[in-house]
Amino acid sequence: MRLDSLNRFKASAIHLALSAAIGATVVALMLALWYPKHYFAAMGGGMLIILLIGVDVVLGPLITLIVFNPKKKSLRFDLTVIALVQLAALVYGCSVMFEARPVYSVFVADRFEVIAANAIDEASREKAAPEFRALSLTGPRVVGAREPADEDRKAEIVISAAKGGVDLANLPDLYVPYAQVRQDAARAAKPLAELAKRQPHDAVAIRAFVADSGRAEDAVGFVPMRARNEDMSVVVDKKSGDIVGIVPVNPW
Repeated sequence: MRLDSLNRFKASAIHLALSAAIGATVVALMLALWYPKHYFAAMGGGMLIILLIGVDVVLGPLITLIVFNPKKKSLRFDLTVIALVQLAALVYGCSVMFEARPVYSVFVADRFEVIAANAIDEASREKAAPEFRALSLTGPRVVGAREPADEDRKAEIVISAAKGGVDLANLPDLYVPYAQVRQDAARAAKPLAELAKRQPHDAVAIRAFVADSGRAEDAVGFVPMRARNEDMSVVVDKKSGDIVGIVPVNPW
């Protein structure tokens, strides 16, 4: 298509369609790989996506609408610059989403903590068992964490957490396979009836979750899940501690 056959409105519309297609593809891949069901909302991905789409999908076509003039000798250069700025913004936005992706869901004491890649303590990761050094690219791995035997380090962690620093869930060298803590999770699980009582407006969603799970309500319970943006409830089997799923209901 020749540029001189377009006016600014057609050029901007074409630019918008291309940008929207690219943006939608990128977002779909992010949701499929980095932010599985419910984790996107739990980790506050919505605001990041709004910023990403706002810059990449809206701003680029808007600039094209302003600068497009088929008679300009520098038009191709101008459009190239706009495309490069959009590409840079897209790459930056994707890098932010990548660093903020959830990589571990850690059971600690009586709850799950969702930990982002940029919240992992790097010094601890270097000392961790090989299976806990890699950061997942396909959604968070479910693990447990145990307090260290060393009392001095235990005190350091408590002080750090009190100051808003790293806590037990941020330290991969203290991780253990979920199989080692699943019974702790089973014991920590509370009746779904209690969750419905705490959040009566979500009672229908809770009942629907139970029906879809194919399990009796008294066979499962909920364990709070803390995340960066929105806390939810992890439903576990009350006997085995196996994770049945996540219901997007505030556990508190």
